[in-house]
Amino acid sequence: MTHNKYLTLATIALLSVASVSCSKDDDNNNSSSSEESVAYDSHAVDLGLPSGLKWSDQNLGANAPEDYGDYFAWGSINPLSSFASEAYNAEVEVEKIPGNFSGDIQFDAATYHLGGKWRTPTYGEISELRSNTTQEWTTQNGVKGLKLTGKNGKSIFIPAAGFYSGDTRSKETFSGYLWSSSTDPGYTGVGISGVINAGGVGGGGAYGYLGYSIRPVRNK
Repeated sequence: MTHNKYLTLATIALLSVASVSCSKDDDNNNSSSSEESVAYDSHAVDLGLPSGLKWSDQNLGANAPEDYGDYFAWGSINPLSSFASEAYNAEVEVEKIPGNFSGDIQFDAATYHLGGKWRTPTYGEISELRSNTTQEWTTQNGVKGLKLTGKNGKSIFIPAAGFYSGDTRSKETFSGYLWSSSTDPGYTGVGISGVINAGGVGGGGAYGYLGYSIRPVRNK
């Protein structure tokens, strides 16, 4: 399955999820203490987006903006031992993944690990990021990736961390793959991701067992 194959479906999904807001933010009981959640709020960057959404300055599990961070299967709250379909189906209740799990502690790794109002973005929110920033393929501290700058002059850097299939990582230094919380309509175990490379930000459907990065977001 390729990302290009699903661009049309991704557009459909965008229309259905762009206006979705996370109503579960205030009700989640997660594994992170409130102090840890407040501490992570220092990573929130206001890019001046129309929605007021703030993006983390680093990937989930990273220690710096240029760190790759951890890799997650779609709807899995922890990294898998192997990013293969067998391991995915054994660890994740794929049939129960909702159409948008943003803020759902059962499936949202960002919410599970960070707590507070942090969550995985919808595909509509990734599209908003693309449409309201200028993008520059660059190198930061020796790591290739995409710098996205908002109209207010603030920016974030997304490293080209590649992705995992099985036990093999591919495309690092060339592309980065960010899971959204949105499902690809009509498919089970297929999520929609954002893709960053020298051309900017794209996106499309991908098998959920693949190991992609997560870039957390939180409401203003």
